[in-house]
Formats: sequence, structure tokens, C-alpha cells
Amino acid sequence: MAPAPPSSKDLEGFWGEPTSTLDWCEENYVVSYYIAEFWNTVSNLALILPPLITIASFTKYQQQIETRYYVACILMTIVGIGSWCFHMTLLFEMQMLDELPMIYAACVLIYCIFQTDGKESHSLALAVSLILCAVTVTLVYLTIQDPMFHEVCYGSLVLLIIGRCIYCIRTMEHSRYLCMYGMASIIGAFIIWNIDNICCTQLRSWRDSLPFPLSVLTQGHMWWHILIGMATHVHIMFSLHIRSSYLKYSPKIKHVASFPYLSLAGAGTQKTSMDGNKNHYL
Repeated sequence: MAPAPPSSKDLEGFWGEPTSTLDWCEENYVVSYYIAEFWNTVSNLALILPPLITIASFTKYQQQIETRYYVACILMTIVGIGSWCFHMTLLFEMQMLDELPMIYAACVLIYCIFQTDGKESHSLALAVSLILCAVTVTLVYLTIQDPMFHEVCYGSLVLLIIGRCIYCIRTMEHSRYLCMYGMASIIGAFIIWNIDNICCTQLRSWRDSLPFPLSVLTQGHMWWHILIGMATHVHIMFSLHIRSSYLKYSPKIKHVASFPYLSLAGAGTQKTSMDGNKNHYL
């Protein structure tokens, strides 16, 4: 994807000339001297806050929530913080802090959704494969510094997650509501992301003609953050719902604002494996 065309409204700001390989459709330093892309920055709260609330909700079920779900939430928060720093500064180092954790988080989400049915024998091979994938992508990306490479890698990982989700809804006990919620969010996010990139000039024209706060609604990358934050959070809940159902925890869906969370009504009665051991692992 090519960087957004320069805007006549771009201003100089606190962080100096952008060094990132990408610059988005939002005009630079228009809202704040200290924040290059204000709306693209603050919209990362949709990536930062939900996983923190999720971790807080886990405290009631410390013995039932497996480590991988904590790791997924922590990485989601790191992605949000990295993206905040990237859009605030438009510096290459902060871009890497945003984009590389996206790969790591996607790998953890793959591990989560592939480890919902208690097949422990596959867990180590899957974990090693995903670690090698993350390391390879990191080394190649830092070498070639081509954002298209990152986009292809991240998109491929997301497609793998979606494919596994489709398999899960056909073969396992699941929440249709969480499935449709997550799918709608991820599809909407990618549609808006592409519109923001392809139609940037037209969006800027509309933005100039609209009064505040309506003009803010044309910030496509802001909506990408909101929707991808919702999609990622809902996917974690979807994966956890399948896993909790397998372990006979009787998960119930609750909401904080528009974000769903799980209550494990039957926690404490784990399903056991064929040899009698609890299927409770990383």
C-alpha cells in the first residue's frame, strides 16, 4: 500500500519530519502540535482498554483461565500502545512497535483458536511453528522494510484465524452471536481500511466541507482501530467460549458497553482427558 498523498494542511510538529514508511490519510499535526495524527492516535483506546478490562474480569477465575488468554490480552494492549506511539510520532521505530506486535498477537490468537479441543499433543509443535513464523517475519521485515510484506503476512495470519473459526463453528459448541459479531467487525475493518487508503483524496475533500464533529467521522483509519479492536476482543471471547464450553464451565455472555465478556458460571468442574488428567495447559 502506498503512503497517503501529502496534504496541504499538514503542519510541522513536536516529533519532526516523519521517518515511517507509511503516512495515513489524516492530516499531520492539525489538532495538536504534540500528536501527528490525533484521531488515529486516541482511537487506539479501543485496542488498549478492552483487554485490560478482560484481564480484570479474569481475576475471579484465576484457576480456570489458561495462560495463553492472558498473553493474548497483554499483546493486544501492547499493539494498542505501539500504534498510539506510531500515530503520535510517525517515527519508524514506533512503526515497528506497532506492526511487529501485530504479528505476535496474531500468532498467539492462532494458538488459542487451535487449542480449544484439548489436543495437547499438538500444542508444542504449533507453538514452535508460530514462534519460528514470528521470528522469520521480524527478521525479514526489519531487513527489507517494505510495509506490503507486513500487510501480506498479517493478512495471511488473519485468514488462517478465520479459516479455523469456520471449522470451529461447524464442529464445536460455540456462540453464534460472538462468531457473527467478530466476523462483521473484521470485515467492516478491512473494508474501511481499504476505502481510507484508496479514496484518501476524496475523504479529505469531504472532511474539509463538513463541520466538526461530523468531519471526524471521515477518519477511516480511526474506524479501523475501533473495529479491529472490537474484532480482536470478540475473537478472544469466541475462542475462550469454545474452550470453556469444552471444559464444561457453562460460559455466559455479559456486556460492558458494546463489548462482550464471559462469565464462567460452571467454573470448577473441568472436563478430563482419556487418561484422567485435566486438560488445563498453556
